[in-house]
Amino acid sequence: MRKISGEVEVRPVPVHGDSTAQEILPKNMHVTEKMPATSRIPVSRVVWEELSGLKSAGETYDHLLAKMIEREKKRRLFEDMDRIEKRGKFVAMKW
Repeated sequence: MRKISGEVEVRPVPVHGDSTAQEILPKNMHVTEKMPATSRIPVSRVVWEELSGLKSAGETYDHLLAKMIEREKKRRLFEDMDRIEKRGKFVAMKW
């Protein structure tokens, strides 16, 4: 059964015998994009605790990291736009 709420889709996922586990996916993400990675990312205990504190109940680390990546991309875009705007060098375009 799938429950769609806002921008995410929640569906049950079997996890080592835990029938209550759920997976949270952005609605626009295809199942083929959700293939598990075989890599590990080593982090310090402090970073792990901070990351765990940012995760919502039922949210996967995959989803949390995906949200953080999107926020960082947007932040960088706005930072670039601000830098370009401060330079003030624009080219007039004829329409």
